[in-house]
Amino acid sequence: MIKNKIQSKVAKAFDKKLADAVNSFTCEKPIYSGEFDFETQTYPVVGSESYSGRGVLGNYLKDLVKPTDYQAEDAKAIVLQNEVTAVPQIGDVWNTVKGDFEVKNIGSDPVSATYIIQLRKVGV
Repeated sequence: MIKNKIQSKVAKAFDKKLADAVNSFTCEKPIYSGEFDFETQTYPVVGSESYSGRGVLGNYLKDLVKPTDYQAEDAKAIVLQNEVTAVPQIGDVWNTVKGDFEVKNIGSDPVSATYIIQLRKVGV
C-alpha cells in the first residue's frame, strides 16, 4: 500500500514538477551461453536483452554518505522500480541524453519503491 502510494506520487512529480530533471534511459546487453571459447576468451552470444526506464540523474556532491568505490565523476540515479522494464544489473551500460553510464552499485529504499543507482560515465 505505502509502496504504491510512493510510486504514484513520485511518478506524478516526474511528469510535472520534476519533468525538467527526469531522464529516460535504455540498456541493451548481450546474453551469453554455452562453452567458454579459450581461443577468443569469450562465451558465445545467443541473443540480447534490453530494458528501459526513467529517473532523476544527479550527483553525489552534497550527499554525506557516498559508496565506498565512489569517484568524483560518478552520478546517482533515482529510478522508480515499477517503471523499469527489467532489474538493472551491475555492469549494465545505460544510454541517456547525458551520455553512457555503467551501473556500479544498486540500492533500494526501505519500501522497495525506488532504486538508488551509482553510475560511472563510460568513455571519459
